Amino acid sequence: MKSLWKYIVGFFSFIGGIIALVLLGSKKNKRVKEIKRNIKDNEKATKAIDKEIAGVKETDEYIKKTLVSKKKALKEIEDAKKAKPKKKSTKKAKSRLKNIGKGKK
Repeated sequence: MKSLWKYIVGFFSFIGGIIALVLLGSKKNKRVKEIKRNIKDNEKATKAIDKEIAGVKETDEYIKKTLVSKKKALKEIEDAKKAKPKKKSTKKAKSRLKNIGKGKK
């Protein structure tokens, strides 16, 4: 009779262990599914952010190019300002004004 009780208790312990494993396993599976779903959401978000970063890089390059061209134009303007007009003698200035008055250049 004692040995029969050992088998019965062992059988119920075995069934209880299997049920416990199934319950714990289902909780783990839920957690794994949740983590996978979060990973997919994060991948979508990172793709969107990568697109924004690429757009910002393109605009940054465009801004750099325009800055270079504007700096070049400013340098040309400054160089033009630095150029001093030629000094003319009073004789040449007088003759030039006479020609302008007569309609000649």
